[in-house]
Amino acid sequence: METQPEHVIEHVMKAYQELVAEIDQDVKRIREEYGRVPCPTDCFQCCLNTSTIPIGEVEARDLKIALDALPKQIREHIRQKAQRTIKILEAEGYTPENMVKDSGMEAIEVVKGKTFGECPMLIGGVCSVYEHRPVICRVWGYPIDNGKELACCKKTFIGQHKNYKPVKYADYWQRCKKLSEALGAVQKTPNCYLVIQLLSD
Repeated sequence: METQPEHVIEHVMKAYQELVAEIDQDVKRIREEYGRVPCPTDCFQCCLNTSTIPIGEVEARDLKIALDALPKQIREHIRQKAQRTIKILEAEGYTPENMVKDSGMEAIEVVKGKTFGECPMLIGGVCSVYEHRPVICRVWGYPIDNGKELACCKKTFIGQHKNYKPVKYADYWQRCKKLSEALGAVQKTPNCYLVIQLLSD
């Protein structure tokens, strides 16, 4: 993780928590308009095939809080999942640098549909860092404006996603990116590599 003066880190992380609160309110707005939680209670499909998605520095710092609070046995399980994924990806010639270029979309084809393709922090179908999950994890399942189109999970808001004012994901992500840059980080880190880094710090 990048090193910055403590007062800078505190300021940035406070701003990130305010951003997260705003995102949660935006999601709550749509959920209340919809009348219920849109995702099936036993669904974790959005956590699959995400081991290569890049995560920003400010999100990483928040994730570390959750990872550090987990029991040692769970942390080790997460580490082993990430290491297994990395081994497979590197055997195919992938590196953190070339994965970030296309948001890990090409690399994920190597592990897609396999257990080592899922988020390392998914344990038995449950997010082990839920309260500290990254921005995309907070908004997926709801109609979102990604800056290019109106996107939505194929299992939620079926035929209705255009009826709701979308979550401002493109805006949220840009603000998140600027906070990471304020911490001195201009590049994101693929999920599986980030987990190893956070568990080693």
